[in-house]
Amino acid sequence: MPRKRSTAQYSFIKPQSTPHPSLGSAATSTATQSSSSSQNAAPLTPSVNELITSSRSTPVSVSTRSLLPTTPSSQTLPPQIRHLLSLPETSGPRARHRTGYAPGRGNNRVAGPAPPRSWLERSQYALSSLVNRPYQRLYPAGLDHLPGVPVEDGSASKSLQAMCLRTMAHHWNFIQEYEKNNLADLRTGLRILLLSIIAVHGPEEGVGFEGLKNLLLIPTEALDEVADYGERNEGLYRLDLSGSVGRSISLKQLIHLMEKPVQLTEEVMSELSWEESIALPLSPTIPHLTHLSLSHPPKSISWPALLTLAKHIPTVTHLSLAYWPVPSFTPNATTTVVSSKYTKDIQYGGTDYYSHTLDNNFREAANVLRKLAGRVPSLEYLDLSGCTSWLYALRWNGEDVGDHGIEWDSQWVRLNTLRIYSGVFIDEESKLGDVIDFVKCAKQVLATEAMLAWWTGKRDGVKLRKQWVYVEKDDISLYNGLWTGDGPEERAKRSGLDAVKAESDALGEVHWRVPSAYTHVEDVRAATGAAAWD
Repeated sequence: MPRKRSTAQYSFIKPQSTPHPSLGSAATSTATQSSSSSQNAAPLTPSVNELITSSRSTPVSVSTRSLLPTTPSSQTLPPQIRHLLSLPETSGPRARHRTGYAPGRGNNRVAGPAPPRSWLERSQYALSSLVNRPYQRLYPAGLDHLPGVPVEDGSASKSLQAMCLRTMAHHWNFIQEYEKNNLADLRTGLRILLLSIIAVHGPEEGVGFEGLKNLLLIPTEALDEVADYGERNEGLYRLDLSGSVGRSISLKQLIHLMEKPVQLTEEVMSELSWEESIALPLSPTIPHLTHLSLSHPPKSISWPALLTLAKHIPTVTHLSLAYWPVPSFTPNATTTVVSSKYTKDIQYGGTDYYSHTLDNNFREAANVLRKLAGRVPSLEYLDLSGCTSWLYALRWNGEDVGDHGIEWDSQWVRLNTLRIYSGVFIDEESKLGDVIDFVKCAKQVLATEAMLAWWTGKRDGVKLRKQWVYVEKDDISLYNGLWTGDGPEERAKRSGLDAVKAESDALGEVHWRVPSAYTHVEDVRAATGAAAWD
């Protein structure tokens, strides 16, 4: 009988056996040498399958095996047999430690891994060791940094209301988003107090423009009828935006809230329907604002924008500009010059790099303050704490006859309190440089106080200024017990404080240089040289 022929289609293909690495290395090297010599080409790159096969066939050494983690196998028995043999129960696996944290849920943990460290560095729920503040923002120490707080000692009170307000300030990012339709319904006293507590205990960027709008205005989608925001905020007289202006609230946004509505002409009003004419606001958002705090801004805050804002708040009587930079119309043009091939370089701005340190020229800063005094004429309280670097501008009267600073006999005539704390804190461990800065600031404060005392005195039987200005400053007597040693550095620190104390005790005997407009001297040089007290 003819033999059956088997086709390759149904034939059984035996898998290729892998030789031992010690046996296959020689054959592989021989085959590689023969192929390379025959084809005169570069060595072939092994494929992925060849690499996997080689790794599977490679034996694991004893040293490598000892580094692998070993899991101890504990023998387990059924419960009935374990009771018969009086064996202890096998301990269960140890619970895995979770580091996830859910804010507002106490000690409860959330499922999943812990959040990345970078997420927590700028979060309000982060630990104090993880908080990263690149610009080292200053915070107000308490609610008394601006007068007019509705509740006395509200920040330190242990009442339920104060605790709730502090909790709202700590979780302000959550509150302003999920309670935005209800914040404007709080009574006026609570809204005033909440703004100050947010400035002290709130987030780093401040209350935020959206949060401020939610406190002052009702969202448009929540309105069933036309609301007059001026009537709603009729009793809101105090606005504390410390630390918020320049960060989460721009001065341009604040101007938009403070400006009065545009009065339309009769022709435009005639074209509007009855419903559209009723919907127009009749008064500004805060019609009777008297207390305003813009303290603790960043260094990039704009003085021209503040002058624009001052036009819309003529009723302000208490203003805080603590820790503001040097007044300037062009703060970014300190080192900018205009070059010309015909003349020498001309300074672009009003202040160059050496105007304050070497030339003692505060012309631009005094001009800015004079314009501010003209736009906020009813000021009774002014806080310039931390601004001792440019306090000289308050008493600068010019180097020439045409220069003018603040006219204290006709501007800010109602001012009765000037707060000018140095903002420099010293103790027993302070360095000599910090003490020198404190002494310089204290001397500037004393000079300003002497200038105001001169203006309120009588000249030829006539008072140039009727209102006495009380100056709030650092108490030098608090540092009497510091640096009692005999070391050279301690003696230098002690002598600086003693000099400040001596000037403070003899403040009534210090004669401030009279402005040129009030000198009755025939010598023009003596008159024009009487700029300010050095």
